[in-house]
Amino acid sequence: MIGWLLFLMLKLSHAEWVLRLPVTLLPFALAAGIYFVLRRADETKAALAALAFLLLPANVWGVFITTDTPLIFFSFASAFAFWQGIVRRSPGWQALAGAFLGLAFLSKYFAVLLGLAYVAYAAFSPRGQRDWRGLALVVLCSLPFCLVNLWWNYEHCWANLMFNLYNRHETAGWSWKTPLLYAVSVLYLLSPVALWQLARKRRTAAAALGDPAVRFFVVVFALPFGFFAVLSAVKLIGLHWMLAFVPFFSSR
Repeated sequence: MIGWLLFLMLKLSHAEWVLRLPVTLLPFALAAGIYFVLRRADETKAALAALAFLLLPANVWGVFITTDTPLIFFSFASAFAFWQGIVRRSPGWQALAGAFLGLAFLSKYFAVLLGLAYVAYAAFSPRGQRDWRGLALVVLCSLPFCLVNLWWNYEHCWANLMFNLYNRHETAGWSWKTPLLYAVSVLYLLSPVALWQLARKRRTAAAALGDPAVRFFVVVFALPFGFFAVLSAVKLIGLHWMLAFVPFFSSR
């Protein structure tokens, strides 16, 4: 995906600032999405949450022009569309969520965690709120993009899958240091102040889980970060691994 994106950008200009436009504009696009999600509850707090997101370290860096850039954008776009599908009960938004999920998958395999979060959300929702048809539509609309990746791997000796599932894990092993480093990384990315505020208002936050939209963003944040927490026991978790799921913390 990043190759296609840069190819299109080069058609416009070879100037370095043009090639950096996606990562420069990305935080503002995500902040606008966070504001739109939260404003139905409190417009002032929504604006503050969007501003706080812009000031997170990862957004201040502004250094990424890699596979993470489209992954972050399409993951958020998919979750935003899925949320709209919940609020509006709209198959059109659910189909769009699937298409964006497929584009995120073509950006980086971490999109699989977002797909699993969708399944977890449906499975752990109250019985009357489990929209399995909507989930099936999301999966169906993501499949064509997954097949593109499968075809590319087939034509290139499964190089991408081998690297991600086997080669990059040769140094993995139990360590007490990697979970500690993961905890520090989470504090750094999400801000100790924000985590402290969440801990202070945990009862209010727990009560809000009755709202399907709130519960959705909790799941799509908690499942990837929980997975990384478990994986940190045997592997060093890179800061950039978590970036696609950070906006969901702000959207809560």
